[in-house]
Amino acid sequence: MLLTNVTAVKKILGFVIVLLFSLSYQSKAQQSVQWTQYILNQYAINPAYAGLDRSLSISAGIRSQWSEFPGSPKTQIINGHLPLYFLSGAGGFTILNDELGAFKRTSATVSYNFVLDSPIGLISGGLRIGGQQITLNNEALLTPDGIYDDNLIDHNDPRLTNANLGGFAPIWSLGAFYAGESLELGVTLDNLGNASEAGNSTFTEKAVVSLFGSYQFPLTEVIALEPNLLIRSDGSQTQLDIGTLAHYNQFIGGISLRGYNVNTIDAIGVLAGIRVSDNVRVSYSFDVGLSGLRRYHDGTHEFLVNYNLNKPIRTGELPRIIYNPRYN
Repeated sequence: MLLTNVTAVKKILGFVIVLLFSLSYQSKAQQSVQWTQYILNQYAINPAYAGLDRSLSISAGIRSQWSEFPGSPKTQIINGHLPLYFLSGAGGFTILNDELGAFKRTSATVSYNFVLDSPIGLISGGLRIGGQQITLNNEALLTPDGIYDDNLIDHNDPRLTNANLGGFAPIWSLGAFYAGESLELGVTLDNLGNASEAGNSTFTEKAVVSLFGSYQFPLTEVIALEPNLLIRSDGSQTQLDIGTLAHYNQFIGGISLRGYNVNTIDAIGVLAGIRVSDNVRVSYSFDVGLSGLRRYHDGTHEFLVNYNLNKPIRTGELPRIIYNPRYN
């Protein structure tokens, strides 16, 4: 079907949400949050990264995907992590709010990761646990046969009411991370064992495997490049992000390309950041859509602020320092 106006897009989006969340049988979908600046907030995608910023590190970010598209995804996050040398590892927390049309998810998690200082670098394995609350706003749904005139809302569907539906579920994920002098590698397994009841529906997320890699090398004494790669898959869909960061004194710039397979390219992301003090870094990215959906939105905006204490937390024996241009 050819979409000709925003009203048609909005109606189809509402219909898709109805199919996913309002049926009386179990629904499954990949719902992992998308981040363009994942390279600057590794802990958001991998619990095993905690503590590898070498000090207390707190990040806050907001993302508005497909700006001006009705019901487009909007995400807010705040997380923090720090080394726990007396426990031979690190810990952290994450609070996340994610909205897609009539669907809203709020989660809170904590994590612990054991860090091994090996001859070849730091090797970390971590667990993240917590819970999430999902809410489905039935008043915001649109069905093909519904009636929506003035204040009248009639979905013309016996399975839907005008009341909000909600459910709670435990969530957990596993991660492993390697940090060498120049090379970083990570693997994460998300969405394990979480199923939320919402009215007559059960919302279950597919397990998602993420693979990350980056290599840092200096061009000059003040310029360093950091190519990076992120692959995510739920078994039926695979997403590839490939890009590079450039570090120049207190400035950061980058470009990335995101696609789902060899036949589909989603967006190009452009990133810029600055370290405004010894402790604070601010960055912004904009995604330029390349898929057919670009006709219906004005791109994706993402802001990220990071605070790093930049002081060793001297409890127990300090591990070996690993060079990382993002935090020097």
